[in-house]
Amino acid sequence: MSRNAFIFSLLFCFLPISAHAQTPNCESLDEAAKNVAEHLLSQTKGYDCCTDTIASCLKANPTCKRSEFIAKEICRLAAKGTKESEIKTLIEQRSKTMSPDAKVFSIEIKPEHIWGNPESKTILSVYLCGRCPYCSRHVPQLIKLLEQASLKDKVAVNLKYFPIKSHDNSTPAALAIEAAAQMGQAWPYLTKSYENFDAFSLKQINVWSNEIGLDQEKFNAFMKDPAIRKNVADSKKEGLINGVTTTPTFFLNGRRIEGKFDAESIISMIQEDLAATSSNLSENSESESENHN
Repeated sequence: MSRNAFIFSLLFCFLPISAHAQTPNCESLDEAAKNVAEHLLSQTKGYDCCTDTIASCLKANPTCKRSEFIAKEICRLAAKGTKESEIKTLIEQRSKTMSPDAKVFSIEIKPEHIWGNPESKTILSVYLCGRCPYCSRHVPQLIKLLEQASLKDKVAVNLKYFPIKSHDNSTPAALAIEAAAQMGQAWPYLTKSYENFDAFSLKQINVWSNEIGLDQEKFNAFMKDPAIRKNVADSKKEGLINGVTTTPTFFLNGRRIEGKFDAESIISMIQEDLAATSSNLSENSESESENHN
């Protein structure tokens, strides 16, 4: 068997198709994509439980779970036709985020801001602006894909406010989300406002809150409450301290996700973190790394 065939047969064994439909089988790649993937697998270094090349890590016994996720991501990006240089940069940035040595930022977590499982140890914090057009497209897409991947009960998505001054009415939009949060409906309101992003007006704030079933008297009282404004301001200050400048900005367990990642990449990182947590990879990384070096 040729070296190329052997590597991709390993991928076939180790990388079953997940519940996430966009993840391709590595053996289904065309010749050009296979060449890109094979080169990257032979050059890209792993981390934590295996610091050799990904191709070598896949051959190790036991196999480092983190390496499986990196290999799957390389194949997915190659299948999309992403340039090799871009894939290399994305994987390097992913490694910086997922490495146990990555800087962990302090991020406040409040139960009323959580989508998913509030008890989960895998926490994806997202700083967003209620009037950010990019957020309006990509945050709902991420939530939808998390549901499709059956991750709602396994992950906590932590809503953080980062109103952008250049976005008209960004502060009122954030106040409305926080008012809804105090009534247990942060994510339903956020979804409604993003679904109707182009129809926004100050009057629509009450229309949308009414449509999701919020008591209007209580909602309006929260909108005027100084504590609500302070919550939004505190979240913005926290974001600035953590280096946030644009929205949306994601942090996985306090580690900043660098780079222009798509929703599928973020989900892959979440799945990697869940796998690492369940198998205690970080506790065994030192001994396993020695075996692979």
